Amino acid sequence: MPAALIKDFLLTQGLKLPLDEVRAAYLTAQTVMDMGTASIDRSVLWRSDEGWKLADYLSCDNVREDALKRLFMALDSVFSRSTGVQSAAVYALMPSENQAFQLICLSRQGEVLENLWDLDEAAGKVSLACRSAQSGWMNVASDVRRWLDLGELSGERNHASAAQISIPVCTESGGVLGVVHVEFECAECADEAAQAEWVALALALSEPLKLLLGMSAGKDGSEDV
Repeated sequence: MPAALIKDFLLTQGLKLPLDEVRAAYLTAQTVMDMGTASIDRSVLWRSDEGWKLADYLSCDNVREDALKRLFMALDSVFSRSTGVQSAAVYALMPSENQAFQLICLSRQGEVLENLWDLDEAAGKVSLACRSAQSGWMNVASDVRRWLDLGELSGERNHASAAQISIPVCTESGGVLGVVHVEFECAECADEAAQAEWVALALALSEPLKLLLGMSAGKDGSEDV
């Protein structure tokens, strides 16, 4: 991804993060995906959890499995380098059987997060990930308790974290492919440096998500939610 596209994303999102730091973190994530040689068990890539199975939403083929592996390695790399992150997940934006949209969890690290979100008005009040998927905007709740007190967030699930960020994974034209969602155990951990790392991951995951969603590599596309 050229530096100009990274700069365009930061400007579009209204982010004042250092371009050089985001670009360096992006290149690191890209290198992890391109050069990683880890052997990852298929049961880790094709997640299943109490009857929920990722394979019910994605076709199990070599192209998608390779994309899942690249995504897993990149998420694991950022998570392992981060401080104070209690959970992180990457979601894909996909239509459901009734053509409404859902967020499907492709991979996660740390404490348990939801496997599936139905994108409706109620979900947007409870989940920053859903809000980012619906709007295409990054959301930063640097003080979750204050957001809850102000009514900007609701739901028991949000009492466990001190800070949260949700970043849309987008095509070059701005269409939303999915969301990177991160929850922190301390507000200070969601600082500018952490945001730069996770924004870079969201930028790097555009191509793998295109492949997982059945778009050819490099093809642009968008969905209206």
